[in-house]
Amino acid sequence: MADQRGTLEQGAGAGATRETAIELFTGLIDSADVLTDAVCAQIVAGEQAYGTRSLLPYEVLHGIVGENIAALARALLDGTATLEAPRRAGQVKAEHGIPMASLLHAYRLAGLQIWEVLVNRSVASQRFEALLLVSGEVWGMIDTFSNAAAEAYRSVVDAQDRRNQQARSLLLLSVLDGSATVVEAGRALRALGLPEHASFLLVAAELSATGEDSLPGISQTLRAAGIASAWTTLQGDQVGLLGTSAAGGMALVRATLASAATTRVGISRSFTVVGGAPDALRQARMAVGCVTPGGIGAHSYGTAPLDLLLVAQPGYAAELQDVVLGGLLTAPDAHVLLQTLEEWFAADGSTALTGRRLHCHRNTVLYRLARITELTGRMPSRPADAAELHAALRATRLTAR
Repeated sequence: MADQRGTLEQGAGAGATRETAIELFTGLIDSADVLTDAVCAQIVAGEQAYGTRSLLPYEVLHGIVGENIAALARALLDGTATLEAPRRAGQVKAEHGIPMASLLHAYRLAGLQIWEVLVNRSVASQRFEALLLVSGEVWGMIDTFSNAAAEAYRSVVDAQDRRNQQARSLLLLSVLDGSATVVEAGRALRALGLPEHASFLLVAAELSATGEDSLPGISQTLRAAGIASAWTTLQGDQVGLLGTSAAGGMALVRATLASAATTRVGISRSFTVVGGAPDALRQARMAVGCVTPGGIGAHSYGTAPLDLLLVAQPGYAAELQDVVLGGLLTAPDAHVLLQTLEEWFAADGSTALTGRRLHCHRNTVLYRLARITELTGRMPSRPADAAELHAALRATRLTAR
């Protein structure tokens, strides 16, 4: 019985609390105009975002403040909230460029004004305890409204960012494909934040299979170094146009790209006329192919002419492998023989150094070189044969077969 009586008392207490809340909240709607004027006056006086040059007209501000105060009053009276008003406030203020902090501050001001009215009503009716009982409901409802407004604000900003990025991508593409006239290209560079008179580079970064950024944080890193850049995604690559007027800027760019790369990255030769962008893009994409498939690193166009030739003529590269390496490619120890040949070239033909690199005796190296001669008919120590073997070896490294 005692438990049942306690439950009944709690239910009666809850009902009494709600009745008291209704008494306190009754009249807020009638005070909405006065509250709206007071809140708008505080907003305009205390927020620079609403100064004389504000992009948000006072009539619009007054309208959305009044709409939200009326909605708050109804929500407190009914105990349930409809969030169209705060969502509209977030949308309108985002569209007019009012900072998020100013949006949220307006709700705090509205909350304080409503709280002041409730305090005055509780003093007049001597219901201080009742005010304490509903305080959590009041501030909880204000938080609900401000959170809804913030969510709507972020949705608008995200949509604006997407549209801006799409517009930037279209401008950049007009430069990359050469469709822009000289005048249009100059305008595009200015809109993209790139210098019109500078040394430029085109960068192509292979997109990661996992969807991760190929060059994490590259725009911010380059900007911190005083290098402007604009990026887009094009035919499976992350493509960037970079420009700098600083002496030594190109070397800094290449070093920065190399350290940031998480996939294969190709870098064009530098150029000073923006009309050279289409050819530079071709160079950057060819430079990507000069990094071993599946590897990570940045390669600058023209720094490895043999590799570039093989990448440019994949059919001939494949034929070169078959003709020069022949049966070696199908031998059981092909991987070991190719690795030995690669290290031997890297060691400038020193069998002792090759052995140290491969952690084997130099006689083992000599045996493997002899086996390469047996399988290919070409002697690595003979210059003409070495040239063919080296070219065929590079072809195997740069093509996935």
